[in-house]
Amino acid sequence: MKGGLRWIRAGRAGGLAGPVALLAILSLFVVAPVSHAEDEQERPSLPPPKTWHATAYVRGRIGLRVIDYWSQGPDMRARTLIAGHPITTLVRGDRYVVVDELTGRGVDIRRSKQALAADRRRTRPFAFELDELIADGGEKIEDVKIGSIDTEIWRVTDGAGRRKIWLKADDPRVPLRVETFNRAAADTLELDYTNWIFDLELPPQFFATPQGIAIERFEYEVFLERAGNGTAPNLPVLYPDLLHGSPAR
Repeated sequence: MKGGLRWIRAGRAGGLAGPVALLAILSLFVVAPVSHAEDEQERPSLPPPKTWHATAYVRGRIGLRVIDYWSQGPDMRARTLIAGHPITTLVRGDRYVVVDELTGRGVDIRRSKQALAADRRRTRPFAFELDELIADGGEKIEDVKIGSIDTEIWRVTDGAGRRKIWLKADDPRVPLRVETFNRAAADTLELDYTNWIFDLELPPQFFATPQGIAIERFEYEVFLERAGNGTAPNLPVLYPDLLHGSPAR
């Protein structure tokens, strides 16, 4: 703990400062056999952090995208660049807001009942890939080390392809790396989460819609209708689970 924060820094993570360093570390994993007896022991857990921050590096056919996430409870702020446009997504209560800071335009949509119900099941509104993998029948396959960090590898293979997660083994249990192979597209998406910081103080206005933005507001059903006929504002919904809810599994 330092200044009320918990964090994973490069030195403590054996160089987890970015995707290149993580890829190098993956080739040096020390693999230990999984002990089922240890798996069956109840793991003592700490209270989850009140706030979360991470930076994600996503690589695939789209190229490289960098996303910064902050969250407190079910509220989230995420920021990324798309074709030179800084796009901020705000999830606040029953509202899903997308802002293009370059054009000064935005959209504010009421979230679906399914999305709001999912909030109550999640620890945080991003980096919940492990929950989805377990729901799809995934299991832990290895215990490994990334630098000094004890890490678990989880995997699921199904008709859609294969997903693999490197998970920090102790609390707070957060994903460090996710690989998703899409069988139909014959493409692999690589996602690295870095710079995890916990219990960062986030003022309420941090999740407020920025001033000076021209916002169009929609009820959920109206937005779906407009999106269906091609008349919705041309702004990306980057986190559809948080607007529509998770698909049935």
